[in-house]
Amino acid sequence: MNTTGKIITTLALSLCASIGIADTERDCMLEGTVQKGTGSHDQGVSVKFHSMEKYDQDSNCRVRRGEKLEFKLPDDPRLKDAEAGSSVKYRYQKDSTGSSKTELISVGT
Repeated sequence: MNTTGKIITTLALSLCASIGIADTERDCMLEGTVQKGTGSHDQGVSVKFHSMEKYDQDSNCRVRRGEKLEFKLPDDPRLKDAEAGSSVKYRYQKDSTGSSKTELISVGT
């Protein structure tokens, strides 16, 4: 193989490797319930999650028993305005580099 062929092959392989790195490792739908503090100083809003499933038919959402998912919920006025006990749905995505993203899909209903 000539030098030009080797360079093109090397570039193609490195490009394929970098594309593979950014693949989504997990794509899950998380469902939970809004929890609000009851004290006068405790105005915090949190979510207690109770189920997780694939976001769509082609998603990968494997989690081992006992494995924890740790992430910070994004600020969203819909969550702050929600009644305590309201149901919420989030989309949780994690790529193979370990970077994760969480998006509020719905509140209520």
